Amino acid sequence: MARIKSRYNPAARNTIRTVRATELPRERLLGGYLIALCFYQIGIYRWPGGPPFILDPRAGIPVFLINHFSFDNKIIYPVEWITATWLVFLAAMIYFQGRLLRAYLISEILLAAPTAYYIAVLAIQGGGHFAPGFKDLVLTTVLFTIFSLAPIGLAIRRLWVRGK
Repeated sequence: MARIKSRYNPAARNTIRTVRATELPRERLLGGYLIALCFYQIGIYRWPGGPPFILDPRAGIPVFLINHFSFDNKIIYPVEWITATWLVFLAAMIYFQGRLLRAYLISEILLAAPTAYYIAVLAIQGGGHFAPGFKDLVLTTVLFTIFSLAPIGLAIRRLWVRGK
C-alpha cells in the first residue's frame, strides 16, 4: 500500500517555530536599540526651554520645514512629536512582535533624508546663514550615524537575513 502524505507535518511546524524563536531575539535587539533612541529623542523634545538644536537627532526636519515651507514652531513642534510617536510605535512593534521592519526602514529613510541634506549643506556650503562651527557639524554627523545610519543598516541586515 502506498503511504498518503499528509499536509500536516509536525516536524516541519516545529522547525518553523524554532527558526522564529531564534529570530525574535535579534529583532528585540534592534527594537530595544530603537526604544532607547526614542527615549533620547523624547528627552530632547521635553528639554526645559525647548530642545537644544545641536543635540536634536532630527535637526534636519526643522531646518527643512523652515527653509522650504517657512513654517514656524507652531507647526514644527507637532511634526517632531508625531515623528517621535511614530518611531516609538514602530520600535515597540519590532521589539515585542518582530514586525514592521519594512515600514520602519521606509520611515527612517524618509525621516533621515532632511538631516542628511542638512549635513550636506553644512559640509559643502559652510552652513550658509546657519554658519555652525566644525564641532557642530561633527556632532550632527555623529548623531545622524547613531540615530539613522546604524538602525537603517541593522534593519536592512535583518530583512536580508529573513529573505534567505
